[in-house]
Amino acid sequence: MTKGYAEQLFLQEKPTLALLAIWSLQKTYASVITKEINSTFAHTTKILSKMEDHGLIQFSVEGRVKYVELTEHGYRVVDALKNLIMAIEGETPESIEESKKEDSATQDTEVSEEDKRLTMEHIDRLHGQIVSIYNDHFNENSEPQVIKMKIGPFSRDIQLLLNSIEENENLIDDEGLDKLNEIQNIFDLVMKQ
Repeated sequence: MTKGYAEQLFLQEKPTLALLAIWSLQKTYASVITKEINSTFAHTTKILSKMEDHGLIQFSVEGRVKYVELTEHGYRVVDALKNLIMAIEGETPESIEESKKEDSATQDTEVSEEDKRLTMEHIDRLHGQIVSIYNDHFNENSEPQVIKMKIGPFSRDIQLLLNSIEENENLIDDEGLDKLNEIQNIFDLVMKQ
């Protein structure tokens, strides 16, 4: 497969939604993905075949069920798609780098004011993006899978924040905790639909 072919695959809506659906659902099967992306089974299997050719997904058979899941390469592509979504939503490369620095949480019990500030900025950004996406799509009566595909990529960021705060509770104040709880509630609500 040529490089241009891979670019064509992910510059289309259905393959991108399919990859994000696999990521969101973890280990799943083709018929579930077909429903999630509102496609035909034949078109979904064609997309999955192309993804397998690119090393993004792998199939496994358990009993009579053929499961599909992401490979390590697939997870890296999902991360890149998530960064693209964040960039389109207004994140700058500098703020993404800042977020990555903040995500590698310190093991120390003492927290600097800079660490607190970066954590709060990260929570504010996530809160603003997730609430905005949710409200926009909720007001437009968007399909649940569309909202899932927009908000789903933020799960890693939410989990990294939760892990950082679990390691050191001093990173966050009450206002930040309230925003983080709201983010988590919206995320859980959307992903359970």
